[in-house]
Amino acid sequence: MANEYSAAERSIAKFLSQFPILKSGIKRAYGRLVFLRNRPRARALSTHKIESVGDDILNTFFGYYDKTPLSKDGFLLCHATVHPTDQKPDAKKSIDILVFSSDDLKLPLLTVNTKVYNWQQGARAHWLDSDAFIFNDFDETKKRYISRVFSLQERKEVRQFDFPVQDSFGHDYFLAINYRRIQALRPDYGYRNIPALTDHEMANLEQDGIWKIDQRTSEATLLYSIAEVCKTGFEPRFNTAKHKINHVMISPGGDRFIFLHRYFVGNRKFDRLFLASATEKKIQLLSNHEMVSHCFWIDHGSLISYMRGPSGKDGYYVIDVDTGDISSFANGKLDSMGDGHPHVHDGWFITDTYPDKSRMQRLVKASLANGKVEELGQFFQDFKFGGETRCDLHPRVSPDGSKVFFDSVCNGKRKLYMLNLQA
Repeated sequence: MANEYSAAERSIAKFLSQFPILKSGIKRAYGRLVFLRNRPRARALSTHKIESVGDDILNTFFGYYDKTPLSKDGFLLCHATVHPTDQKPDAKKSIDILVFSSDDLKLPLLTVNTKVYNWQQGARAHWLDSDAFIFNDFDETKKRYISRVFSLQERKEVRQFDFPVQDSFGHDYFLAINYRRIQALRPDYGYRNIPALTDHEMANLEQDGIWKIDQRTSEATLLYSIAEVCKTGFEPRFNTAKHKINHVMISPGGDRFIFLHRYFVGNRKFDRLFLASATEKKIQLLSNHEMVSHCFWIDHGSLISYMRGPSGKDGYYVIDVDTGDISSFANGKLDSMGDGHPHVHDGWFITDTYPDKSRMQRLVKASLANGKVEELGQFFQDFKFGGETRCDLHPRVSPDGSKVFFDSVCNGKRKLYMLNLQA
């Protein structure tokens, strides 16, 4: 594509990753320069039928790409606010969580309020089954982040837990991480209701990590501490680095999960991808090639991931989590698009791109079997949405595979959109 960043430009960006502050400044300036010569002809381009969620007053969005907003019974879950979303989240301003019928995406059936959110993942609201959904909130009395479970049928809260959810496995259990640590090291995914961890607090790796919460008993167990994670494939620079755990994703079978161990040496970030058991103390290092960005389970034994491969090339890879084998997806067919957020459905997946030279983000569908790629649309992102306020498309597929949901600011507001693959 003419407006894609070239291989040479991506190589320069990769080199500059060693100098994050310098890279950020150059990226902003260069992006504005090339945009002057590559202005798009339209803010949204697609041959498919697309419908926005919520009335015109609302900003709506779902959040991350690892969950579908649509329940198996056809009810849609999303976040909503009337406040501008090109500004950083404000702990003094709450947002709503709405439920719509897929037959009417304008008038919500249920509205619930939460005090915690970010623009990338919202409050991690997602369905536990066809009736109940879970999301994070802040307990003013206890001064801690919590999670709440609401029943659509009962129209009320039915459970509450003293830990915030990161990922869940139905009503069996959920996994939690420390959002104060996230706020300190990556506020894009953190919350602002209580102070971020101090450097002194972050140095305590023994009492922080991944918790497992039994939803039946509310019992919480520190399943893996960050200190334990660091012992696997230990490197001396871990001793002076700052560490966090993020992007926990439970396998389809529920007995294991993946997560990213990210650590910072100065301002430079390093990523390690892990596989872990949810039932016993067993972790396995899947990738340690400095960069792992976004992953998704293909099935119980394999992942697709945008990452740096064993050869040092950045791209989409398929990982066999049982053998540890890593292979390039479709011989690198998607790699020129750069980083994206893959969401798998049966034998294919949807992914997206970051803004190109014309500030258009592409939505594409790719076959896992033969690598065939189909572009579904292009959507504009204005420069005022950037950094913490950026709006990644974060595509997700409906349970029946007929629709794709994505967030976009192509029309000036943050909106959740539904794209019909059959129309």
